[in-house]
Amino acid sequence: EPAGGRDWAQVAAADRMARAMHHLSRAVPEPGAAGDLLALAEFVTRRSS
Repeated sequence: EPAGGRDWAQVAAADRMARAMHHLSRAVPEPGAAGDLLALAEFVTRRSS
């Protein structure tokens, strides 16, 4: 924690999530599948432990 690793990881995850959402929106996937992918990405990038 004191070295800032968690903060760095959270910023990096948010950046990658934003880029993934951009690419996903351009791919025009089936809405249900897109929702599932976003839910999984949110779970992985926002979990606390």
